[in-house]
Amino acid sequence: MKFLLVVLTSALSVCHAISIHSRTNGGLIVNTVQGTVSGTFVTPTVRQFLGIPYASAGRWQPPTSPPKRRSILSATSYSDTCPQNLAPANLEFLKLAGGQGIDIPESESCLTANIWAPSLNRKQKTAVLIWIYGGAFQFGSSNLPIYNGQNFVRDNEDITIVTFNYRLNIFGQPNAPQLVSKTGSQNFGLLDIEAAVQWVHENIAAFGGDPDRISLFGQSAGSTATDAYAFSHPQDKIVKGIIQQSGNLGLVTNGLLANPTLDETTWNNLASSLGCGKTANSAQLSCMKEIPSRTLENAVIKTGSNFNLVTDNITIFSDIASRSAAGNFLKVPVLGGSTLNEGDIFTVASQLISPSGVALPFVTEILSDIQTQTTFTCPAGASAQIRLNAKVPTWRYQYQAVFPNISPRPDLRSYHASEIPIVFGTFNTTPSVPSTPTEILLSHYMQSAWVAFARNPSEGLVNFGWPLYDPTSPTLVQIGNAANATGMVLTTGSLLDTTCGNVPELLEFSGQLSANFA
Repeated sequence: MKFLLVVLTSALSVCHAISIHSRTNGGLIVNTVQGTVSGTFVTPTVRQFLGIPYASAGRWQPPTSPPKRRSILSATSYSDTCPQNLAPANLEFLKLAGGQGIDIPESESCLTANIWAPSLNRKQKTAVLIWIYGGAFQFGSSNLPIYNGQNFVRDNEDITIVTFNYRLNIFGQPNAPQLVSKTGSQNFGLLDIEAAVQWVHENIAAFGGDPDRISLFGQSAGSTATDAYAFSHPQDKIVKGIIQQSGNLGLVTNGLLANPTLDETTWNNLASSLGCGKTANSAQLSCMKEIPSRTLENAVIKTGSNFNLVTDNITIFSDIASRSAAGNFLKVPVLGGSTLNEGDIFTVASQLISPSGVALPFVTEILSDIQTQTTFTCPAGASAQIRLNAKVPTWRYQYQAVFPNISPRPDLRSYHASEIPIVFGTFNTTPSVPSTPTEILLSHYMQSAWVAFARNPSEGLVNFGWPLYDPTSPTLVQIGNAANATGMVLTTGSLLDTTCGNVPELLEFSGQLSANFA
C-alpha cells in the first residue's frame, strides 16, 4: 500500500508539473496519450498544433493507435498528405476552385491531425468541430489554406477546430479480393475517420476542448463520411452533432461514391499493368504492397482507374433505405444543406478537359442545374426528411452567395465548395482580388451559425434565430440571398424539391445533352 501511494503521488506530481509547464508556456506544451507536443501562437489569441499523428497504418491495414513518444513532438508544420488521385478532372476542379492542393507533398505517412485552440486567457473547455474534407474519396488534404482554422477560432468564442488527413482512392479503398476476409472492412479511409474521432475524444481536453461537446462537419465526400459515421455508429456517445455541407449517403445510394460489390476487375487490371499479375492471389497482393506509392498513384491516374468505397455492411450498408426508415442511425441534431449551383464547377471542368477545351455558358447552366437538383438538392431534402421522421432536431440551408475572389468566372456561381472559404473565414487567400464588405459580414454570420450549433447542437441555432426545418413551411434558410446578402432569407423546402420525383427523367435528359456537346 505504501508503494502504491508513492507511485500515485509521483504520478500526480508529474501531471501537476506538466499542467504548470503548459501554462508557463502559454499552453503551447500539451501532453497527449502518445506523448508531449509543442505548438505555436499563430495569432496572439490562437494556438496552433499541426501534424500530430492520430493513428498508424501500413498499406491496406486498419489504423491502430500511434506509437508513444518519449521526446516532445514539434507540431509546427503539416505532415505529408495522403496520396491523391490527381487525374485531369480532379486537377481541373482544384484549379477552378483556386488551385489549392495541387503541389502538396504526399506519402503514406499521413494520418495526422491539426488543432486550432483559443489561448489560455480565453474560454477553455470549448465546443469542438472536427472537419472532414471532400474530394470524392479520391483526392483532398487537410493542408489547404482554405481549411486553416485560425480565423474560425480567432473570431469566435467557445470553439476549437480540428482537421485531419485520411486515406484516399486505391490507398483508402483498394477493392482487393484478397483483403475481404483479412481486414473486415477495406474502406480504410472511413476507418481512419473513426480513428481520428476517437483520438480527438481521448486527447482534446488537454488542448482546452470539451470531449463531451464534439461535432463533425464536412463537405461533399467529407459530409458523406459524417453520414456514414452516423449509420455505422447508431449508439455512439462521442459525436453530439453533425453538419453536412453538400453531401450525405445519397451520394452512395446513387452509385457515385460506392460500389455495391468489390470492383475486382479494376484492381486486377491495375495489378497487371504494374507487373503483379491478373490473378487475385497472395502473390499479387504482396507484389502490390511493394509498389512505391508514387508509382502506384501514377498508374491509377494513367489507367484512368477509379477506386470507390465498398458496400461492406460494416462502414457502408446495402440496406441504407430500411435503416433510414427504421431510424437505425445516430440520432444527434443535424444541420445540412447545399449550394444553389453545385454543378457549375463539375460541368465547367468536364468541358475544359474535353477535346474542344471550351465551356459553353448555356450548356453549363442547363447541365449544372440538373446535376445540382438530382445529386445535391434532392438528396439534401431526403436526408433532412429522414431525420425529421426520427424526430431528430434538423435544420436545412441553401448557400447562394457569389463573390469575385471565389467565383472568378461568370459560369461559376454558387458552385460546389464555394461556401468553404466563407465558413472558415479564409476567403482572402487570393490577394489579387480583394474581399468585399458583404463577403466579410456573411462569413462572420455563417461562422456564428456553425459555432452556435457546435456549442449546443439541440438549441444553439434556435437561439441564433434559425427555425427548425419543416419542408411545408418557410423554414429553409437561404444564406447570401440577394434580399439579405449578409444574413438569411427563409423559404419553403418543398419548393426546392418539386422536381425530385422526376430524377430519372432529368438524368436521361442530362445524358442526352452531354452527348450532344461532348
